[in-house]
Amino acid sequence: MGIGNQLGGLLPGREGQPSDSLPKYERTTFDIVTIGAGYLFMPLGLVLALVRLLGTHYKNYRKPVNYSLLFHVFVGGFLQMMGVVVISIFSDAGMDTTTLISGLIFVGLVLLLPAAVFARSAAKARFRFSQLANQYVHLITVERVRYTGNLADRTGQSEGDVNRDLNYLQKYGVLASGLLFHEGADTMPQSAAGQAASSPFSPPARQTDQQQRLPKSVRCPGCGAQNTVAPDQSTNCDYCGTTIAYS
Repeated sequence: MGIGNQLGGLLPGREGQPSDSLPKYERTTFDIVTIGAGYLFMPLGLVLALVRLLGTHYKNYRKPVNYSLLFHVFVGGFLQMMGVVVISIFSDAGMDTTTLISGLIFVGLVLLLPAAVFARSAAKARFRFSQLANQYVHLITVERVRYTGNLADRTGQSEGDVNRDLNYLQKYGVLASGLLFHEGADTMPQSAAGQAASSPFSPPARQTDQQQRLPKSVRCPGCGAQNTVAPDQSTNCDYCGTTIAYS
């Protein structure tokens, strides 16, 4: 089933580096609200971040953003707990140093450790999407792949993922409009198709045995008349009755 996706080549001057044209994190209004809630009231921010993750994490380009949201939420929670500790110090003059240090270590383990994990996950997810973007660009501009099914097979993504990724790359100018892509897969390898189209002087394909062994005209050894003989058969001459074999 053929549909059109308007895609194109790599922007000039950035060959092999499409990730440079992509935003580090594309944040929507909902994302900004989630970050604000994380720094003001961590439990609400965490709920919003989880909602965002569950609703959009199937999109490759959203994974770095979702991990980044969780990072900010836990950092916000740490800052809020630090504020609580400071208030406790001023309100309770009898609090000793050991209790204070123990509290800070506990807060750090509970909140900063997950924040560090999510920060690392965000960086890794962004790197993976950058590599995937490079792969798309190579397949489209170098290998001339023209079907989303072929792109899905070569990148290990679903066709839905491919369409979403290509639209995202197109949005930020990594891929420009101009080439028509179709759903499904082309059974003929793209490189072979391109070579065939670009080589008008290439030798014709070898004929099969069935194409080579066609009925042919054979001269009768008795009278010399021409008779048509089928492959692997013999016939009698129409004029003198001599048996003529296919040869």
